[in-house]
Order: sequence, then C-alpha cells, then structure tokens
Amino acid sequence: MPQQCATGGRPDDAELVRQVRAGRSEAFDELVERYQRRAVSVAYRLVGNLHDALEVSQDAFVRAFKGIETLENGDRFGSWLLRIVTNLSLNFRRDRAVRGPRISLDDCLRDDGTAPAARLADPSHSDQRPGAELAADELHEVVQAALAELPESQRTALVLFSMEQLPQKQVAEIMGCSVEAVKWHVFQARRKLRERLADYV
Repeated sequence: MPQQCATGGRPDDAELVRQVRAGRSEAFDELVERYQRRAVSVAYRLVGNLHDALEVSQDAFVRAFKGIETLENGDRFGSWLLRIVTNLSLNFRRDRAVRGPRISLDDCLRDDGTAPAARLADPSHSDQRPGAELAADELHEVVQAALAELPESQRTALVLFSMEQLPQKQVAEIMGCSVEAVKWHVFQARRKLRERLADYV
C-alpha cells in the first residue's frame, strides 16, 4: 500500500510520485486508479473508439511509469499524464488515417447493443424514455463525426476544456500553448460544431 502523508490522509500526487521514484511501484497503482477514468475519457473523445482509447491509455501509463524521473514537479502528474494521452491519441489518429480504420475483435464480438459512450457513462444519468437511447446513439455518432472534422488543435482544446472541464491553464500546459490560444481554439471549435450540429442543437 502507498504510504500515507504525515497528516494521515491520502497521499497527494507529489508524494505518490516520490514513492514511485523511491522504488515503491505500488504507489503508481494509486496514480493509475486516480487518473484512469479521465485518461480513457480523453483518449476516447480523441480517437472515437473505446478499445483504441483503452490501448492508448494503457500505453500512456506505461510511458509515464518509465519516464517518471523526467517529471520535474510531482504535483503536475495529472497534467503531464494527460499531455502524454493527448499526444498518443493524436499520433494514433494520424497512423489510422494512413492505414485506414480498423475494427477491433472485441467490438466485433460484443453484441450487447450498448454504445461505447453508454458503457463509459454513469448509469444513474441514463434516459429511460422510449427511443431516447436510439436518439442518443445517433447524436453521439454525429458529434463524433463533427469532432473528427475539426483541426487537431481545436478538437484537443474542446475535448479537454469543454468536455473534460479542465481549467484553461491546465489545457494550455497539456497542449504546450498559451491560455489565449486555448480560448481561440475552443471558440473556433464551438463555432464549427454549432454549424455542423444545427439540426440537433
């Protein structure tokens, strides 16, 4: 188990990073538990496929573990990890554009009629009205298609700021740009999405 901080509460990111560097690899398990859901969510919104998002996220955690000595400030682990996830996701999209789309074996075998977004979503927020799931699936497909059409910088800024609700400063840190650039990318992305989804929203 990761060592607790002096106050007896859960250790913060910096303490967990320190423990990992000291050789206690189990401390990294807590970092994975702490950030896995968000990492998968960001990857999924960028690559559009749950199986690929899980693969990208797993790769990101492996890279983070191997490169944790390069992290200057342990308090910034979350931003650093999401930057890795974002870069891997964008690289994955570029590679997929070259080799063409692929359907995972898991997606082929899965026959429960559940959309990837629904499997990630909180069941307590599901809409039980007749036809609502079908309409939600249709809208989800349209939104994913619209996101895929955005330039990388606009899509990334929109996903991190509007969908994942990260602070603009953290988005800027993840993307390696200024806060003003993030605001501009989000503004342009929202404008384009409003035009693309005019029949739905």
